[in-house]
Amino acid sequence: MKTLNELNFDTLGEIIRIGTDCAVQDLSKVIGESVPSSVHSVNLVKVKDASVATLRFNAEKFGVVTQKFTGVLNAEVILVFSEEAVLQIVQNIMGVEMDRDAVHEVESEAMCELGNIMIHACSSSMADALHISIESSLPCYTIQSCDDIVTTIQNHENQDFILVSHIDLVIKHRPIEAKLLFLMKRTTP
Repeated sequence: MKTLNELNFDTLGEIIRIGTDCAVQDLSKVIGESVPSSVHSVNLVKVKDASVATLRFNAEKFGVVTQKFTGVLNAEVILVFSEEAVLQIVQNIMGVEMDRDAVHEVESEAMCELGNIMIHACSSSMADALHISIESSLPCYTIQSCDDIVTTIQNHENQDFILVSHIDLVIKHRPIEAKLLFLMKRTTP
């Protein structure tokens, strides 16, 4: 079993790409249609350097699912979709067109479930690749501004860096951008 210190960024980035692909496959199952996707990059950002620019946020408001992991992989994983993307995703999960008010009634539960499925697929892929076991918290869903997300990340004094997986999706012919943020701490041998 390798620790995070023993892995180079390229290896960890490839593990994240594989995990992200698994997460998107699970998204396809949840909404009942094929979701073309690509992970167009995985970047490493120091927590202290987190900003709207370094995290490449392109919207003002986001649906944010957060889940914490303990064990060898001591991390917090944050799944981020723009607010508009959340509307599209929830409509696809529910299988009907809905107005914003109707979406807001089911949004938290639907996004927590989706986040749990996607984050679990990605983290399980990482755990399998690294031959480690991890425990997770229940997912939490909030709507946040890009500045709120950055502030939350910068306040994570117990995490050293963020692996940012930038994902491009297409749902019902509409392009959607998502991000999986892995806030992690370098472990000591």
